[in-house]
Amino acid sequence: MYTRISKTGGRQYLQLVESFRNDSGKVRTRVVANFGRLDQITHEQLDPLINGLNRAVGRAHNTSSEVIQEPGLRFGDVFALHKLWRDIGIDTALKRAMRSSRREIDAEALVRAMVFNRL
Repeated sequence: MYTRISKTGGRQYLQLVESFRNDSGKVRTRVVANFGRLDQITHEQLDPLINGLNRAVGRAHNTSSEVIQEPGLRFGDVFALHKLWRDIGIDTALKRAMRSSRREIDAEALVRAMVFNRL
């Protein structure tokens, strides 16, 4: 089972959906429960459901958490570093220096990650 957001007439609805195979072996889905319109559902309505599901699987505490969205501008420095890395030619120099070895991993990507983490 999983949750699905269905869109009908410009509105979004939260549903609990189950996948199963019919008699001919084809995968089908059926709606087990409708929770209502997504814009009208509050945390107070969903938290008891989440807590009940947690108790059913043996978890004593609420595992729901607030979703935090970070702005994409924060990661612009990584893209700038990656562009600078290529413009300077460090990527080709490392690939050239390590071409004689028989590694199956991308060593240049690992070195780049270590350098970027230090910066």
